Amino acid sequence: MSRGRSRRSVSYADLAIDRFRNWPLKACRAACPPGRALALPGLQIVHFHQGDVAEVFLTQDVICRLTATLSTSGRIEFFPDIGWVQVYLDTDGDLFLLQSLVSLAIQANDPVNWPSRRPTADCPHATPNPGRASGAPGPDHPARPLIATIAQQTAARAAFLLGR
Repeated sequence: MSRGRSRRSVSYADLAIDRFRNWPLKACRAACPPGRALALPGLQIVHFHQGDVAEVFLTQDVICRLTATLSTSGRIEFFPDIGWVQVYLDTDGDLFLLQSLVSLAIQANDPVNWPSRRPTADCPHATPNPGRASGAPGPDHPARPLIATIAQQTAARAAFLLGR
């Protein structure tokens, strides 16, 4: 059964970058070469290093809150210790999933929302042996209502797109 995959002369990474053209992101070189990135002012939040894999900086807090949702998609590897996730892009549904995650990343990294703690961390590409997710978030990570609502919406959309 095909998951919407079609033969394209353009990579899904190129299609993804094109989808973010009108978003509040700037296209640039990835801070950890090779590759391209999308950045908020002063912070890269999306990296495209290899093939059709995108890395999104969600922050450690957001990943801890979304562990269950992220792990059920089957299209995402996440690294809670460094705050990044990797999304495999080989269907149109994966591009929609990436858009949802980048939307969360913009909110999580917006200095208006977190003025006292602007998180930064190297992406999995730059980090040797990054820690992979190993279970549900602990009790010290209470969910904020807005993030929980977005997580539910993202989970429902991802489930729909992935045919679950």
